[in-house]
Amino acid sequence: MNFKKRFSVLLVPHNKGEVVEKKISAGFLVLLLAGFVLVFSSGAVLSLGGVSRAYDKLRLHKLEKENRFLQAKLSELRATTDNLKVQMTDLIEKEKKVRMVFGLPQVDEQIRRLGVGGPPSQGPTEFGNDLDQLRVAEIEVDGLLRQARFEKDNFDQIYLALSEKKEVLNHSPSIRPTDGYLSCGFGMRIDPFTGRRQLHRGVDLATDIGTPVHVTADGVVREVSRDVGLGKLIKVDHQYGYTTIYAHLSRISVKPGQHVKRGEVIGAVGNTGYSTGPHLHYEVHLEGRPQNPMRYFLGAATMD
Repeated sequence: MNFKKRFSVLLVPHNKGEVVEKKISAGFLVLLLAGFVLVFSSGAVLSLGGVSRAYDKLRLHKLEKENRFLQAKLSELRATTDNLKVQMTDLIEKEKKVRMVFGLPQVDEQIRRLGVGGPPSQGPTEFGNDLDQLRVAEIEVDGLLRQARFEKDNFDQIYLALSEKKEVLNHSPSIRPTDGYLSCGFGMRIDPFTGRRQLHRGVDLATDIGTPVHVTADGVVREVSRDVGLGKLIKVDHQYGYTTIYAHLSRISVKPGQHVKRGEVIGAVGNTGYSTGPHLHYEVHLEGRPQNPMRYFLGAATMD
């Protein structure tokens, strides 16, 4: 472009005045256009800067709002985990008591700590205290979840152990076979028929003829017979080494091989066999050895 080339510009007034002619060079016209472009560009840049600052301000406000929400949730989480810790501690203490009452082995504390441990703290992070608190909360929640699984396994083991114990208890003589007065206890005595001193293998409960006789534990009737000395009798096998004998009966209500449950009526008190009066002769044997039946009466005093 020839910057020395000149152009005429006519200025026409609106009030019909004299038309004025101005001559400008091509260079001046270029400078004028460049200035206009520069002014427009500066305005656009300033306008975009204002929009950017407004966006940043809006974004900061949003982040602050989210941060307040997360802080509130973090506080709720800490309160919940603190409450769960208290409940878990109480649960562990109850578990220890259950184990103690039923004679079950206690859980080794080293093993219990393995059940609740978590990764060690790594100190503050570059993201600040909030992230540190969140990480601690996550560790505590993870620890509580693993502790809950650990305690569930413990209680499953306790349940199985107690189920086995319940099976044994169900088959262990533990109630009085009939109502009546204890006329003769377990141990050495003078036999009223022979006059000799010998072991009385059970207890005698004196009561009216026909008084119901109850089996003292779950088991299977192994023998229903009549003995010269003991009269009509029933022998029950309770498993786990226990057997019981009910003698001098007037009536028998069960048959050999029949399964019976604790408390079930199996006969009635009588005066059969060698007997000085109506009573029930009751024996408890463990592994074939006679035991003092009074030790198996719940709530009864022991007689030696």
